[in-house]
Amino acid sequence: MWLAGYNTLDSVHSFTVPVTSAPELSSSSNINVNGRRSFHVDGSPNLPTNFLASGDGEIINPPAEDGSSDVIFLQQPFKYFGRTYNQIFVNNNGYLTFTEPLSAYIPFLDSARDIIAPLWTRLDNRHGGSISYREDTSTAVLAQVTAAVKQCFPNIPFAATSAFVATWDSVPYYNGGGVVTFQVVLAYNVHRSFILIYYGDVAETEQPWLAGYNTVESASSFTIPAASVNELYSSNNINVTACWSFHVDGSPKVPANFLPFGNGERVTPRLDNGSSEAIKLQQPFKFFGRTHNQTFVNNNGHLTFNEPLSDYIPLLNSRRDIVAPLWTHLDNRHGGTISYREDTSSVVLELVTAAVNQYFPNLTLPFTATSVFVATWDSVPYSSGEGVVTFQLVLISNVVHSFILFNYGNIAETLQRWLAHYDTVDFAHSYKFSLSTASELSSNSNVNVNGRWGFHVYDVCDTLGCTGNEVCRFRDAYGCGCLEGQRHNPETFDAMEFCASSTGSLSLSRCQLFESGFPPEILHLNDPSCKGISENGRVLFHFDNEGHVCGTTLTSNSTHFIYQNAIHSKLSTGVITRERWMNITFSCAYPLIQTLTMPKDIQAERSIVSIDLPGQGTYQIRMILNHDAQFTSPYEGDVEVQVNQQMYVAVEVEGVDRSQIATVLDNCWATPVNYIDYEIRWNLIIRE
Repeated sequence: MWLAGYNTLDSVHSFTVPVTSAPELSSSSNINVNGRRSFHVDGSPNLPTNFLASGDGEIINPPAEDGSSDVIFLQQPFKYFGRTYNQIFVNNNGYLTFTEPLSAYIPFLDSARDIIAPLWTRLDNRHGGSISYREDTSTAVLAQVTAAVKQCFPNIPFAATSAFVATWDSVPYYNGGGVVTFQVVLAYNVHRSFILIYYGDVAETEQPWLAGYNTVESASSFTIPAASVNELYSSNNINVTACWSFHVDGSPKVPANFLPFGNGERVTPRLDNGSSEAIKLQQPFKFFGRTHNQTFVNNNGHLTFNEPLSDYIPLLNSRRDIVAPLWTHLDNRHGGTISYREDTSSVVLELVTAAVNQYFPNLTLPFTATSVFVATWDSVPYSSGEGVVTFQLVLISNVVHSFILFNYGNIAETLQRWLAHYDTVDFAHSYKFSLSTASELSSNSNVNVNGRWGFHVYDVCDTLGCTGNEVCRFRDAYGCGCLEGQRHNPETFDAMEFCASSTGSLSLSRCQLFESGFPPEILHLNDPSCKGISENGRVLFHFDNEGHVCGTTLTSNSTHFIYQNAIHSKLSTGVITRERWMNITFSCAYPLIQTLTMPKDIQAERSIVSIDLPGQGTYQIRMILNHDAQFTSPYEGDVEVQVNQQMYVAVEVEGVDRSQIATVLDNCWATPVNYIDYEIRWNLIIRE
């Protein structure tokens, strides 16, 4: 006698291998492998394909009438309509609670508690089935629930960082009328929370039942509209049969001017006047000439670089580099989330790159972001309890430029002291929002986008163009100072003057001007619109009579005509000023009388005399021999001159403004030799 198969105590489940002789066991199979047979013997059906599969760390609730799991501490807190929970309970009768277990088996959603009930009815796992749960952060499961949420809510940016899965698998009704299979999934990250409810086989029942969710104050509540319990399997709210999905964090949608939440978000501790730990930046951030490799996100609405800051009373001069989109007393112990991340994803980099190039079109070269740091205060209450605030701070940078964006959502009005600004440790760079109320932050802008403010917090020294003989330093403001040994003629700022015709220029040492308290931007000629140009370490001032007169005056004395101008500094408009001021007068003087000689030889030449008086102007006088009285045909090269041959001599002056200066021929004579003072001379023109 022999037999191959299996049987159960009640013979409900039984199987006999169908062979006629024992040797056939080696040559037959039910899985296409000769000599091998396989059977599923746990007694429950395979989970429906729309369920999340069982995973590692699955814990089973103990069989108990109206029982519950022990408290389950969540690795990552779960936001449920504005409240944040660090624990949860899986109750046998088909629902989840957060603050305590619940044995109730008669469903009612006005239970004055936060509850999620995929199928609240009286179940009894003592008579079969299993109730299991796990928190899952595996890559595969997170990708699966993220895809499911995006399918249901395509307009809400979301990436799950944790999933809590509870499954009721073939659990019988208390009255023995059949079994139910369903699953609830909490898919969430630090900002967003969703519920996914999946239904498998759900037997009909005459027991009271209910499916939906509720909150403590019943402000947010939903009951799945099914006439009978088995309709749960054939209905849905997202066009996926047997699946219901809900957005349950209670937060409004991210404002349109915000960057979406992303992967790797971290949360600051829920502490009064608390802060994040030091956040090491993957890419350093330049803030007005200083390079920072770390930052701190402080709960009271500001970001610092060297150390955390607990101050809740805002200070204009806090003696530190600080960026404060809304500095006031906030308390995340009573709600909301303060999160941050450094983001180098292509999507976010493209968003901020486009924004910067739109808001700052005058950059020398188009900007391309290589790193973004995002800190978001999401629905964080004031300490006074007057309401909540939502705003975002974005640091944008590459190796050359740095920018900050302040994005504002809903900002409740407050009587607390508040400040929105940025400042530097030396007070050299500061900006304070001039608004009457905090709520106005959401409706104003400096970049033409309501609720958004943008600032270029560039490295000033990189933009000054200091030469190799200069060094960038701070003296009331940043500028180019002198290196040792580069202070030639400091009493005159190493002045260099150039004059030609009606044109004059004066250049001064930029570093000596800066060290004397005269930055180039405050200096100008007599005409305040004529400012200096900085180039090659010098500041050049220029005037001419071709549309750039700049207040130049023309005077004359008995020997010279003189163009004169002066360099001035802006004076304070106050009645009393302690500022230094400048008045450097410079002039271009030209001699009124000049003597010109020309050799008369068989070689016809154009005679040029260049007058170059140090510190004075220059011009040119030329005598040219011509064939005709119209002075249109000058002699060229070697010529023969006949006795009594008539020639015409032209006298030309170049290098003066003919609208202001006229040439007068005072005397003209000839000598038989090339010597101007020879005793034999023939006067051709005599001054009378």
